[in-house]
Amino acid sequence: MGLLIKADFKKKLDMKLYRYDCKHPKPEYHADIFCEMFSQFPQFKAHVSAYIERHYCFVVNDEDHPRGETLLNILNADEIRKLNEWVLLRNKPGIVVREK
Repeated sequence: MGLLIKADFKKKLDMKLYRYDCKHPKPEYHADIFCEMFSQFPQFKAHVSAYIERHYCFVVNDEDHPRGETLLNILNADEIRKLNEWVLLRNKPGIVVREK
């Protein structure tokens, strides 16, 4: 059984997200970006849920995790940065996101 996600894949990023810097050194910066995308973009929430299910064997649902802040104690700083990179940089020309 699948879940239908009402996602607007054509929604424009605001300037803060559009200017995302994956090399920014502070984890707080990446956590802030993560929380903003988690609430604004259903497709990002779906991606985070799939990632967590694959790596931690449980699913993120809206009742337990209505906001991205509730996931910050589950994901480490590197995982948050990687999730942000995957979504924000995957379609930018000239940028290659590499998995370790």
